[in-house]
Amino acid sequence: MSELQVLRQEPRWHRRPDERRAEILEGAVLVFGRNGYKRTTLAQVAERAGVSPGTVCHYFGCKAILFEQMIAERLMPTVELEEAGLARHRGPVRDLLVELLRRFWERAWEPGILDLMRVVKVESAEFPESGRLLCRQLGERWRQVFGRILRAGMNRGEFRQMDVDVAARTIAYGVIGVAEKVSAFQAYDPQMPAREAMWEAVREMVDRFVLVKLPRAARQGERE
Repeated sequence: MSELQVLRQEPRWHRRPDERRAEILEGAVLVFGRNGYKRTTLAQVAERAGVSPGTVCHYFGCKAILFEQMIAERLMPTVELEEAGLARHRGPVRDLLVELLRRFWERAWEPGILDLMRVVKVESAEFPESGRLLCRQLGERWRQVFGRILRAGMNRGEFRQMDVDVAARTIAYGVIGVAEKVSAFQAYDPQMPAREAMWEAVREMVDRFVLVKLPRAARQGERE
């Protein structure tokens, strides 16, 4: 039996405090995404995490703090990793952009993330001020990451000259928008292309948007 299987079989009340806290935050991502901020209760998060409501209160105190910590500890570290990784890249900037977009796309499909993004878009007025601030900071930092890559590509002559803020927003909104539509309609649209096919379309769309010169495969496709 693997270590992971043993951990899953171990009663939750025997888990270390950091593990229990992490489980509550993972449950919060799913519950806030499903119910929205206003309708979510600590009891619902506790049920999802497999702990008592008192345990959630012990670690986070109230719903507003739980929401804030969920953003800070479950969403913010992703962009922090991307920020740290920019300086380590060697090679064409286009490759760096595609790699980032791929991770951005895959992150969107993790359980609860797309639902949570919809909640941020629709219900942000209901968030506590600290939560709204964190969401704004998260969006700004993602745009700054995209912006740094776009500027690097422009400086090296790989990308066309463009308004970096507009382009960064367009790319981020485009990736998330396609993922949202696929997620929302795949159960109702029998002709919906596979998720991987939609990713390839997003990648090609971004190439055509930013590159000075398209990759050879894309140029050949245009001639066929």
